Amino acid sequence: MDYSGLAAGFLTAILSSSAFLASTWALRRTKGLSPHGLMINAGVWMGILSLGMLAVFWTPALFTRGFLSRLPALAGASVFFSLGQTCVFVAQRKVEASRVVPLLGLKLPMLALISLAFFHDPLGPWQFLAIFLAVVAAFLLNHAGKRIPLSSILFVLAGCLSYCLSDLSLNALTRRIAADLGESTLMAALHCTALTYIGVAVLALAALCVTRASLTTPAVLRSIPFSCLWIGCIIALNFCFARLGTVHGTLLQNTRGIFTLLLTPLCIAMGCTALETKLTANLFWRRMAAATLVFLAVLVYPLGK
Repeated sequence: MDYSGLAAGFLTAILSSSAFLASTWALRRTKGLSPHGLMINAGVWMGILSLGMLAVFWTPALFTRGFLSRLPALAGASVFFSLGQTCVFVAQRKVEASRVVPLLGLKLPMLALISLAFFHDPLGPWQFLAIFLAVVAAFLLNHAGKRIPLSSILFVLAGCLSYCLSDLSLNALTRRIAADLGESTLMAALHCTALTYIGVAVLALAALCVTRASLTTPAVLRSIPFSCLWIGCIIALNFCFARLGTVHGTLLQNTRGIFTLLLTPLCIAMGCTALETKLTANLFWRRMAAATLVFLAVLVYPLGK
């Protein structure tokens, strides 16, 4: 078993859950901040962080050795992430992060079917059981509190599909960089993250010119926590994908539902009532049971492979 890949997967989950709580905080606490406005602000900040990362880990071969052949994967990773994240931000305007994040577990069956249909990645009985558990957990969440609006569910599904296409592009890009440049998995993950989010920043600036979204100081500053947490999340995710594969890495990422639920009482205790509605003990344990099903799916998936 690849323990470094497992550790990266769980780190991805922790950083991802923290990032989604940070984005919910920004959307609900900042007057006039729309989902696409947050995406523009965060995209620019992530681009700045990525430029710094690229400067620290600079290698000229990244733009000469096989660069053109990697452009389709780079474009796919940047474009589909931007679309998916915007959809999830829209859903977060009406639904608590502790329910939106576990619902992203629906990305798993989508990704498994895409891998099976287009990449001929075989799935055995244990893998199908893991996918089934993840789907059941996602639907249980719809009955753990106030019913989630249909529009929010549709935005989450659209976000999941875009995330799938972005993840497949990220995995391909990381592997190509490692092969073309002879880099370690970690260095390839760093370079993949930097290039992808420089692309995201370019898209964000283009969207800013088209939409002319207003950039207020609170909106710009409150997008920083999400941006920093998400960059760390993607570095860990790219490493995990390269070590374990896209589907297994996504399963590990889906444990973020548990971490989000554990962080919820802490957020409420700190006075962030706009971030999460106060949970009763009954609701908390029902949501925790659903999130635990995702964790069981993580344990089941590697069996028989």
